[in-house]
Amino acid sequence: MTYESLLDEKVETKVDQLSNHTWLRIGGTAEIATPKSKEEAIELLSCCKENNIPYRILGAGSNLLVDTNGITDLIIDMKKCCQSIEVDGTSVTAGASVKLPQLANYIIRHDLGGIEYLYSVPGTVGGGVFMNAGRGMGHNSTLSDYLVSVEFFNGKEIETQPREYFDFSNRYSSFQDHNDWVILSATFEFPEENEEDSTQKIKDRMLKTKSRERSLPNAGSVFKTGQPLPLKGLQIGDAKFSDNNRIINTGDATSKDVERLMKIAKIANKIIPGGRDLKTEYQIWKDDN
Repeated sequence: MTYESLLDEKVETKVDQLSNHTWLRIGGTAEIATPKSKEEAIELLSCCKENNIPYRILGAGSNLLVDTNGITDLIIDMKKCCQSIEVDGTSVTAGASVKLPQLANYIIRHDLGGIEYLYSVPGTVGGGVFMNAGRGMGHNSTLSDYLVSVEFFNGKEIETQPREYFDFSNRYSSFQDHNDWVILSATFEFPEENEEDSTQKIKDRMLKTKSRERSLPNAGSVFKTGQPLPLKGLQIGDAKFSDNNRIINTGDATSKDVERLMKIAKIANKIIPGGRDLKTEYQIWKDDN
């Protein structure tokens, strides 16, 4: 089935492998629409609602595991449509498509800081708010610490709400419970920070992450709370634990390969003393149809 005829020429679509759009390089065929502006994105989303077209929102694909068999829902690729950044003193409004490293670099040039640790995260502002990106439970630092408000499409119209309107916790936001809410931009209040000091923090962060396997496809942390057991090297098919909480695709890994590794880790943590009740950090896409 193709959705383009139902979209009334709102935006062109193309059929592609989702493995070309995810950092794990895993994912089957889907029809993808890529709006080029916020207005085009709103028109597309409204059209989908009016025509009962099921859709999923794709950002950078940096923490996404997609079914190797593909997805029949329309995929709306938001990487190009909301790329503006506006600074007014310590207030910064960034579009959902802005990359987190890009935002960190931008505010540094305005003597602002606070999110230097997110420079190593290849996600977008929209994805960062959606997942409440941060350094982990042990550091108690998340993007929502600086969030003032979020502009989003609520399924009918554009709405802007303050941070207090939403719930945030470790790797969680209210947006995960509302599939019809699509983040368009976010406004933050960042602390003043000397550019030289912020730049050094970024260098320190990148040095710390240098030891991680980055040459092969991966989607970052697998579990929200980390995974304490020595699973490094465990492999199923072409999916392999490169460290205790990171899975890499060494060739042609499938979504089932990755899911089996995750299942082993969860079972092991339940039966071995010192294990944890693991919560998956990946967003997992399976076809509902």
